[in-house]
Amino acid sequence: MKLAANISLMFNDLPLQARVKKAAELGFQGIEVQFPYELTVKEWQALLAKANLPLVLINLPAGNFMQGGDGLACHPLRQAEFQHALQKSLPYIEKLKPSIVNVLAGRQVAGFSRQACLDQLAANLSWACKTLADFPVTLTCEPINNLDQPNYLVPRTTDWQAVAQQIQQPNFGLQLDFYHAATMGDSLEELISQQINNLAHIQFADFPGRGHPATGQLQLNALFKQLNQLGYKGWLAAEFVSQSTDNHDWISHIYAISCK
Repeated sequence: MKLAANISLMFNDLPLQARVKKAAELGFQGIEVQFPYELTVKEWQALLAKANLPLVLINLPAGNFMQGGDGLACHPLRQAEFQHALQKSLPYIEKLKPSIVNVLAGRQVAGFSRQACLDQLAANLSWACKTLADFPVTLTCEPINNLDQPNYLVPRTTDWQAVAQQIQQPNFGLQLDFYHAATMGDSLEELISQQINNLAHIQFADFPGRGHPATGQLQLNALFKQLNQLGYKGWLAAEFVSQSTDNHDWISHIYAISCK
């Protein structure tokens, strides 16, 4: 397993470009960026080359989701916009070579049944998997708790499974965020055991509070050991708000315990 920093949230007292350098200085082995599109592909190539870090994950553009809207992926009237969003991301996928491309499911759309939105999500994800079939990437969809994000369509891994059963594509996988799963009251140990063959990417923060390890109640080191024992070979991505001046001793502790 390797350790990545989500620089969309971490080191948020620094400009985005400086966050890449900070991640390298702290010993992270890669970075993920929620939405890289404010910089050009060439700008990202220069930043990543200078830091000698790979870009691990990006999200597809999500429309108005981050502003509290429904987003694109599950909206029955926005299929063309979803397809345009994927087309916009293709130069970033082709040139920056992230291993994971994540899709935010979005919120249930007023005036449409939950099943209609789930069916639209599955159709869009299936189309995206086929579009990306020739790229060395895995498409994921992340369950996000519906307390922080009201009306989110896929709040639990069981919801993800229902969508995945409609897709049946080899390049589709589960992105599991420990914080979101814990917020929904799910057992992380059971989720890991049940979903190990579907796990494409792990994000973590402690719970409650969504802070760095040892600020909450999760036994993160035990979870990382479990992943190791079950043969998980993917990334562990730290995803929580932090500043560059925070104590980052937890990084070396994770490496010593679980990232061997």
